[in-house]
Amino acid sequence: MFYRVVTSSRSPGIANGLTYESSDVKPLQGMPVRVSLRKKIVEGIVVDVLEKKEETAYAMKGIDEVLGNSPVLTQPQIRTALWMADYYCATLRQALGLWFPPPPWSRVFPRTQIGFRFCDDTNEALLRGKKQEALRDFLLGREWVSKEEIVGELGPMTPTLQALTKKGILIAEFRLESQEPKMDLRSAILANPSLTEDQQRVYEEIRNDSRPSLLFGITGSGKTEVYAQLIADVIRNGKQSLLLVPEILLTEYSIARFEKLVRRDAISVLHSRLTLKERCDEWKRIARGDVALVIGSRSALFAPLKNLSLIVIDEEHEWTYKNEQAPRYHVRETAEVLARFSNARLVLGTATPSLEAWSRAKNGTYHFVRLEKRYLDQHLPVVRIIDLAGATFGKFYPFSPELLNAIDERLSRGEQSVLFLNRRGMATSLLCLHCRRRITCPASQLPFTVHTESSGKPYLLDHTTGIRADVPALCPHCKSSELLAVGAGTQKVESVLAARFPAAKILRADSDTLKDAEEMRSILRMMRERKADILFGTQSVVKGLDLPGVTLAAVLLADSGLSLPHFRAGERVFQLLTQLVGRSGRAQSGEVIIQTFRPDAPEIVAAARHETEKYLDDELKLRVHGGYPPATKIVRLLVRGPGAGNRAKNLLDEAKKNATAAGNDALIHLSPTLSSGGKEWQILLRGSDPRSLLVTMDLRDVTIDIDPIETL
Repeated sequence: MFYRVVTSSRSPGIANGLTYESSDVKPLQGMPVRVSLRKKIVEGIVVDVLEKKEETAYAMKGIDEVLGNSPVLTQPQIRTALWMADYYCATLRQALGLWFPPPPWSRVFPRTQIGFRFCDDTNEALLRGKKQEALRDFLLGREWVSKEEIVGELGPMTPTLQALTKKGILIAEFRLESQEPKMDLRSAILANPSLTEDQQRVYEEIRNDSRPSLLFGITGSGKTEVYAQLIADVIRNGKQSLLLVPEILLTEYSIARFEKLVRRDAISVLHSRLTLKERCDEWKRIARGDVALVIGSRSALFAPLKNLSLIVIDEEHEWTYKNEQAPRYHVRETAEVLARFSNARLVLGTATPSLEAWSRAKNGTYHFVRLEKRYLDQHLPVVRIIDLAGATFGKFYPFSPELLNAIDERLSRGEQSVLFLNRRGMATSLLCLHCRRRITCPASQLPFTVHTESSGKPYLLDHTTGIRADVPALCPHCKSSELLAVGAGTQKVESVLAARFPAAKILRADSDTLKDAEEMRSILRMMRERKADILFGTQSVVKGLDLPGVTLAAVLLADSGLSLPHFRAGERVFQLLTQLVGRSGRAQSGEVIIQTFRPDAPEIVAAARHETEKYLDDELKLRVHGGYPPATKIVRLLVRGPGAGNRAKNLLDEAKKNATAAGNDALIHLSPTLSSGGKEWQILLRGSDPRSLLVTMDLRDVTIDIDPIETL
């Protein structure tokens, strides 16, 4: 038999695997093996079992060793990796690598361990001291225990183990690390979810349809309870579920709800901020079958679940579900493939569906279900649009008098407010009053944002490149000293709130203040316990938070993002505004205030009127008319480095030539990317099948992004 093996070696020439032969050992697809590679023995994964070998002019090497006695990846997972490599124009090693911690993969492969047991005729009277007695209590009645488990339970024991082994009291044996589960998953359920009549209807509709389901539920309608019931069904059948959330901070928020449903030791939490050891430990628990529910951000899709029966993607519209490193996969597309290969159910939940999911629900590809009412029939908040063109701010910019009064009312009634501003820092830019130019970053040519250190010293920061600079004394363009910080960011908002409401407890949540999930947990705990009055920040305050004490939600400037030259710009603004509307009035009557210089913008009007379906239908018609996704497909080619512009121009000519020869309808455009300052160029191919144009192109130094989210 012949086997295609993908190793963890970083060599690009063999990134799609090598063929080995074996007559004595016969590994299955997905099994880990050791093979020879350039005079070294390396670990790899069997991705294909072949009856015939390819015609080669060289001798084929054999498989040296099969590790373990069962596959570490299932056939559906291997098939998904093969699909990803093909669809996203990546190597198979890049796709497979998503299922493992960083190389070497052998960290999580089954390994031989040394362990100990007492000799059958052990005289317990020979044991002396607290360590030996503790070891006796831990080992007695057990057939064999690994040294790793002993040390993990009792602490350093090497001298004690060596001494007792030498005396013949202990017997040391090497055994393969167990791959058998230590618990019955069906025992992990702690409680039964309680569904309303509306939630029960939706749950039954999803359960009775085999297609991927788009659960369109307005904010506060109780989508999580429907997820909980579906997850409970799966666990009762002894199988596993996966719940994906768009951000690490929301991962932590989800745990509290599901710990009431599932035993905590049967839940695994996966996200990119885990240490390497934590990732490896969780990987082994999941692969062994001791985890009933995995909760995590984007990368958790690749948890090694061997009995996967349900995938839930919460807030499916979020653009954080798109990976921006090779392979540049999107969770929605990849989960759909994995679910199909695994015969698992896929549920996508949101209050603001992406246009891609909405169009598939409209054409019947997805099963479409609605939750049209808030939990316990709580009313949606009243929404006010305030036109900032006529506002008088005084020293409280960007707060209109109406918004300040609304906050004051909440404070007087002991209620809470959530405020959103999609801009960090003290000011949005530094403006020269003489030449009227903004101070820009030399790398991106975008305006610097003004920040302030804890000491009060100002500095400049480019949020796109991360470049930091001192505040100049003179304008670099005209040498004028008349420089003014204009606009407002979250730091400025914090200072305005503190000055206007000195008695209020104010919490700020943005990437400058939130360094880990514990900080967000602390903020949410203070809000739920009514130990804070005002929560404000960037996007983390609008996404999926359930805070019963909040009766006022406000966006300080709704225009941010509307003017970007991007076909998704309006969709993103609408989603953010609608999500913000959902933060208010979850337990009592609420109000939302939207401040804007463009009160007639369709996105703002639709969000204020709760007209999500109308907005999506209208936007879908515009996309079809303009020839943008989901009506068409897009491929983005990125070129960087010296001579990027010339290289991109040559690629443009080659792509157009291929399109003409093939009769392909693709529209092809060339431009520098927005934040690169001309150092990075992109070619956009848009049409019914732009991927087919890549087949004959030399793209070795080019980043290929299939179905990109960003096109600027």
